[in-house]
Amino acid sequence: MNKNLENLQNCIGKSTNEEGLGAVSRWIDGILIFAEEGHLKITFKVLDTWLNPAKTLHGGMAATLIDDVMGMTVYSLGNEVFYSTVNLTLDFLSFALAGDEITVEAKLVRKGISVINIEGFIYKRKKLLVKASSNLVNSGMKVF
Repeated sequence: MNKNLENLQNCIGKSTNEEGLGAVSRWIDGILIFAEEGHLKITFKVLDTWLNPAKTLHGGMAATLIDDVMGMTVYSLGNEVFYSTVNLTLDFLSFALAGDEITVEAKLVRKGISVINIEGFIYKRKKLLVKASSNLVNSGMKVF
């Protein structure tokens, strides 16, 4: 097992606010519930501050949640270099309200020499709300 994955698995059941990999992870404050190499799940409680004017989860906030969990999933691979998001495509299929518990899941699709393809999902009680795909590129910068 790689060191990055071991770090994540030691955080299962803990808040990303306490054990976050970066400032955004601490800010969004989820609970890591599953971690395998290339596959993570984190639960969140939708906050009032995450809502759009229609009082549903803001699309930009959904993108933030998925992008952050995708980044953690790439970290779980044990790479020695940082991978940076090149693109992020989201399909908004349903909505979440303040107080809802949602699960954000990310799974590795393919790891190439310089590009990683990953997919992400947001669920509310097993109902798919958002699906996403992203490509990340080797930045050449060392992982902290």
